[in-house]
Amino acid sequence: MQRKGRLLILALASLLVLERTMILDTFPSAEEFYKTYWGQKPFVVHGAIDQAVFEGVIDGDSLAGLALEEDIKSRIVMTAPEGGKWTCEHGPFEEDRFGTLGEENWSLLVQNVEQYHTDTAKLLQSFYFAPRWLMDDIMVSYSTAGGSVGPHTDSYHVFLVQGMGWRKWTIGESPVQNEDYIEGLDLKVLKGSVQGAEIEVGIGDVIYIPPYFAHEGITTQEAMTFSVGFLGPKLSELMVEYGHYLEQMHQGNKHYGGTGLDVESAGFAIAPGARDSIQNDLINALRSNDFSIWLAEYFSMPSHDDIENIDTRYEPLSDQDLLERLQDRQNLYRPEHIKISMTTSSDETINLAAYGAALPTSPAHNKLVHWLNQNNTLSMQDIEALGGQDALMTLITYLYNQNILFFENEALDL
Repeated sequence: MQRKGRLLILALASLLVLERTMILDTFPSAEEFYKTYWGQKPFVVHGAIDQAVFEGVIDGDSLAGLALEEDIKSRIVMTAPEGGKWTCEHGPFEEDRFGTLGEENWSLLVQNVEQYHTDTAKLLQSFYFAPRWLMDDIMVSYSTAGGSVGPHTDSYHVFLVQGMGWRKWTIGESPVQNEDYIEGLDLKVLKGSVQGAEIEVGIGDVIYIPPYFAHEGITTQEAMTFSVGFLGPKLSELMVEYGHYLEQMHQGNKHYGGTGLDVESAGFAIAPGARDSIQNDLINALRSNDFSIWLAEYFSMPSHDDIENIDTRYEPLSDQDLLERLQDRQNLYRPEHIKISMTTSSDETINLAAYGAALPTSPAHNKLVHWLNQNNTLSMQDIEALGGQDALMTLITYLYNQNILFFENEALDL
């Protein structure tokens, strides 16, 4: 009895230590985030996002409307009853499907919501400390009481932002080394329950979960959850995509000419010298400025296929027209759903890209580009502090006419 009591005390103490480690008062600083948490351990911040932010995000009815669309990825997951099976249906759905689901034990999940409901993308303003260039999408789930997708792991980093309602999460203490899933399901559900800390979250609470940490969320009261995912590509994907870029650009895409071959490469033998020569050609292609430009373009591409290249405005403005509006104290802003990324070339020029297309910049624009990376509004006062209208207005006008910058309270011209 004494031994059992001691074990219980130790178990409770270890759970308290875990919860103290996981539960933070505020988001960590960027330095602390990457040093302590990114890819290493989860955390929870209660009240991390002001409840007023959720007034403009998508609601359950509008989410169901998106799930009717052909090109939007959506799923309905039915929670497994005791001794039963999980079920997963893929959209698009008929409108009357939602009337047959009942009031418990199901979830609707829709991907890439930030592209289709731009007010939902404003949630991203809370995550500037994260690598926004790696952001994949905001997946939104609506779930009834008892709704869940089961115990599972993800291959990506995710911030689980709780909207309305309440959910109870169990979060594993360490990454799962060998996932063991229930067989025969169109859904990856781990066998057995998650062992770890239990956390209940309500509106404004945020959980960060690194890749491969098991977790399970169960809705206790009708809820909306916004999953902000960060997913890096496979090395093979990067190599293929950069190869396509070189093929299109032609420059740097020379044939291997066999320079320097000797008798060791006679017949079918690829001699060490030939191997090294080919390898050096590949390395030189990766070290070129072309690679920096392509990398910015690649990571600015939307994570789904139906968004085309940037369209110009129906009624573009001249530099002077735009300047007059800025001087009239109208501020520009960058909508959060527009994905941008940047790299720096060897000559210190910043390569800025949006929607997979490089934008014309020069070293004179560097301060402005850094500003756009850290802020989403731009006033005339900001422009003067960042280099002045003579140096910057051409680029700012270009960004406006390409539908990357907008005036506040202006309808999105997409």
